[in-house]
Amino acid sequence: MIALVTGASKGIGKATVSLLKREGYTVIAISRTKPDSGDENYALDVADKGKVLLFVKDIISKYKDIDVLVNNAGFGIYGSFLETSLEEEEYMVRTNLLAPIYFTKLILPRMISRRSGSIVNVVSEAAYVSSPTLLVYSATKSALASFTNGLWAEMRKYGVKVSGIYPGPVKTNFTSHPSFKDAKDSFSRFSVEPEKVARAVIKAIKTGKREIYVPSKIFLDPYFLKFSYIMQSITYRIVSKIFE
Repeated sequence: MIALVTGASKGIGKATVSLLKREGYTVIAISRTKPDSGDENYALDVADKGKVLLFVKDIISKYKDIDVLVNNAGFGIYGSFLETSLEEEEYMVRTNLLAPIYFTKLILPRMISRRSGSIVNVVSEAAYVSSPTLLVYSATKSALASFTNGLWAEMRKYGVKVSGIYPGPVKTNFTSHPSFKDAKDSFSRFSVEPEKVARAVIKAIKTGKREIYVPSKIFLDPYFLKFSYIMQSITYRIVSKIFE
């Protein structure tokens, strides 16, 4: 079984690669900085559509089928929307939102043809609770959540599992961007270990559950999200039936 993980050099991605290998997968690990955790490791800027197209084409020609795709690569910029860089925000949109679409678009057809496979997108609580200081980041995650939910509904009839993982703060290099210099303490106070998110990824691969929450140390956050989840679950099941 072959798994492909983006953003695999550190944090959630690296922890996910480790668990996937333990589960018996051959793991293709991708990151902008070449990882060292996978069975095969590649340096790739997932925001570069042309390079992604060529890379996936080569991987498919080598392995034929990718059984699991984990779209994990992403980053955030902290600060007022009036002060943050437009160029960095555009790059964030390509990394957080367009990259998962690129990889899914290229890998999904073969999953459909054999009626098996799993796509897991690492989203964020910010998809549902937009932070004024993480505005564009929240917007990218909200869009990724919408894409994931709709794809879940569309893929049910093909037997392809699609899941979104919704962590709160996690102990990763997310706050390494210079814009977080005055906000690191508030994030680290409630952060959980990346292995906790990685275990949620494995759960998603096995169950195909549409949304899986990974609460922060506050522990209240999943209850607010689950309230919206109840209505969404009904909605997306109806939608999936309509388009069968």
